[in-house]
Amino acid sequence: MPTLTIESDKPVVVIPADEYESLLETIDILSNPELVKDIEQARKEFREGKTKSWEQVKKDLLSED
Repeated sequence: MPTLTIESDKPVVVIPADEYESLLETIDILSNPELVKDIEQARKEFREGKTKSWEQVKKDLLSED
């Protein structure tokens, strides 16, 4: 296992790059009030059983053309 030595007076956190990228993406999403509102609405609709089958989604998307 590699060893990492850091001289610092402050605490240091080391995480895998993909986790770091995921955290940045989460911050970006949560910084967008409109997107957060859309996500909350989608979760509410899911809890209420307002869902569509994949077949219905494809049909809806194809009919938009």
